Amino acid sequence: MFITFALITLLGALGMLLQKNVVMAGLCMVAAFFGVAGLFVLLANPVAAAFQIIVYTGAIMVLVLFVIMMLNSHEEEKAEVAHPIQRWLSLALLAAMAFGAVKLVLASGGLKDLATRGGELPRAMSLQAVGSTLFADHLLGFEVAGLLLLAAMIGAVALTKRNL
Repeated sequence: MFITFALITLLGALGMLLQKNVVMAGLCMVAAFFGVAGLFVLLANPVAAAFQIIVYTGAIMVLVLFVIMMLNSHEEEKAEVAHPIQRWLSLALLAAMAFGAVKLVLASGGLKDLATRGGELPRAMSLQAVGSTLFADHLLGFEVAGLLLLAAMIGAVALTKRNL
């Protein structure tokens, strides 16, 4: 199952990056979000999987696709000059970053501990545990996020009201 969800996530992300059509790229991002939700289920965290589907796939992607469809009324102009050096430089930078990431993972102490002791099964996360952690340990961050959302809503109403 891990391989299936990992492939869905990776293929969705690659499809998003390689897609020329912006709406299809957004739909590929939805597929990647569903793959991540599946990975959360495999980690015995159905709460995070539900949040992933409801918040990211349900709300944010609908908003992103709506904005893309509203603003994409014209075709983009073709680039006048091709820059092949930028393409090769970005590929070299990507290869160096991938090599560094693999080297860091292989040299990590956690990987050595996993090889010697074996992996432990994750504990299931419940809504009660999420709520008690959120309101006990992270109350300040929760309140700040609420104030930021309130400020964004007031700003959106003020901008809309001005155009009426």
